[in-house]
Amino acid sequence: MDNAFIQSMITQEINGYRIGGNFTPQAYKNIVAELSTNLQMNFTKAHLKNRLKTLKHRFCFSARYDMFQGKSLSGFSWNPETQLIEVEDEVWQQLIDSKPTATALKTKKITNYHEMLELFANDRASGAQDETAKERNARL
Repeated sequence: MDNAFIQSMITQEINGYRIGGNFTPQAYKNIVAELSTNLQMNFTKAHLKNRLKTLKHRFCFSARYDMFQGKSLSGFSWNPETQLIEVEDEVWQQLIDSKPTATALKTKKITNYHEMLELFANDRASGAQDETAKERNARL
């Protein structure tokens, strides 16, 4: 289901139904219709929005992007076969020592990483003034 959902979101984005990082109501209608037909299940817009939040959270997309893409840590690479971000153990240990939350990222698989990157990377802050919500809350 997740694979079909992600592919459907990409199709809607390509077709211009995602504006300013948000899917339009028509995009959700199209996704509901496509998934309901292809998977023989009943879906609603609310169900898809909740699933989207779950995908981002469960696969730690934001944390992975912030840590590996946004901050450009060298030596780390995505392995599509294992579906993990990999690097030498000593480099992982250094990262884990500095950011204990990275422990979960070492062993938690993420399917469709490149597709999720395509969908969500532009939603992430970048540049000298970027910060995650957690960092902003700590600062405030």
